[in-house]
Amino acid sequence: MLVLLLLVSAVAWSALGQNVEASAPWLTVYDEAGRPKWEVQMERLVRTSAGWTGTDVRVTLFLEGSPAVALQAETIAADTYGREWTLSGRVRGEGEGFTMECAQARWAGGLWLEEVEAWGRGVTLRAARVQWRMGQALELSQGSTSFSGWSVEFSSGTYVLAAEELVAWDVTVRGHGIELVGQELQAWPRVGKIRVKGAKLVRSA
Repeated sequence: MLVLLLLVSAVAWSALGQNVEASAPWLTVYDEAGRPKWEVQMERLVRTSAGWTGTDVRVTLFLEGSPAVALQAETIAADTYGREWTLSGRVRGEGEGFTMECAQARWAGGLWLEEVEAWGRGVTLRAARVQWRMGQALELSQGSTSFSGWSVEFSSGTYVLAAEELVAWDVTVRGHGIELVGQELQAWPRVGKIRVKGAKLVRSA
């Protein structure tokens, strides 16, 4: 279910009735249970037959009706019904105990982030791409992380929010005078503990 609330201070229609421009609109999408799923606020909206765009954007994502993630960006572009949208231009946000910045944020059946840096929960995470499943896990591609004197690079990984556990594959680990490579890493950043499977020592101080 989608509800579009336009708190309009200025509206302009094209001669053919195909474009509409509004100031200070809100867009709210609800789930099947009638709870808010996500909400967009923006200073300016331009709507066309192909979709719509907005500027000075604030997005709130909800988990079971409660605010979970807040995002800010310079621009948003969405399809006609607002089912999918993309934020770009200095995207910043916070949620699930993390603060983050990224080059782009996209909603397409879930939240996808590009060129991400996130910090919180005692860990710093960087990744080329992140799928953020609120309340569940962060799915990371081509990433790195640092915590408790450890630095880890990996091809893919999952940060399990409930367990505060990072599981990553094809890893290089540096710190505390050693460097090693391994097939799989399990890490618990809050306590500074790591476990590496298939490890090979590259360097030891």
